Amino acid sequence: MYLILVNPKAGNQRYRRIEKSFTNLLNKLDIKHQLVMVDDLANIEDILKDHAKTQLTAVVAVGGNGTVNTVIDALADYRNLPLAIVPISKTNHLASILGAKDWKTGLKILAQHEKKQLRLGKIGEKYFAGSLVVSPKRTLIANFFERKSLLRSFVGTNTRATPKEEHHVACTIKLDDALTVKCQLHTMAIYFQDEFGKKMKIYLTTYSGKVPEESIFRADQIEIESSLNMPIISGNEPVAHTPVKIQAIAKTIPVLAAPSKSPLKKTK
Repeated sequence: MYLILVNPKAGNQRYRRIEKSFTNLLNKLDIKHQLVMVDDLANIEDILKDHAKTQLTAVVAVGGNGTVNTVIDALADYRNLPLAIVPISKTNHLASILGAKDWKTGLKILAQHEKKQLRLGKIGEKYFAGSLVVSPKRTLIANFFERKSLLRSFVGTNTRATPKEEHHVACTIKLDDALTVKCQLHTMAIYFQDEFGKKMKIYLTTYSGKVPEESIFRADQIEIESSLNMPIISGNEPVAHTPVKIQAIAKTIPVLAAPSKSPLKKTK
């Protein structure tokens, strides 16, 4: 049985508009489930405890990046339950990685899937998965995902060259207690592979005078201090602010992904 955790507030309360179609598709796919509406994400850990004795196939996060991040954090230390994602918003980057481009595809993955391991990291004491972006202005984050640069091959995200007039902030970045970088930071992207033992890749766009510079580092841990508090973005959701410590850890979470060998069956 699948435990389906629905955030009704996600995507401007989109679930309310698709609820009938959502439950109809669940029934059509013959997916055994229990659906729980989560009005407060802080209750997710208690919900999981309430179902501790239930034989669950996976926990399904239905919502946006904030919902997914909260479920990952609750599952990471709880028990070895697989995670599945049914995206409600259009910018759920982890859902895209798993092949769930929309909510219908996400539900189909429950019926036909393969299991993978998703590498975890830590921001402070909270777990996360996927890539992170750090930038002085929240408006830059929205633009970040529509740009083009070498970063596309690095995190699978389109970026463009940095205009000289855009904002940057004085930062001190410590990498593995071995290297300290002092810079004027414009944008940072943090990414790691799914495999154990791989260091994070850290992509920096900084300024030296009026000239933008791009650098790539690898580290197991990064500490960021800045003259202004900057958001740490996962998908399109802020999950922390500077100053912050971010770690790549030797731990994964099982996830349900679209099958790689055979395409998902079409459902009318």
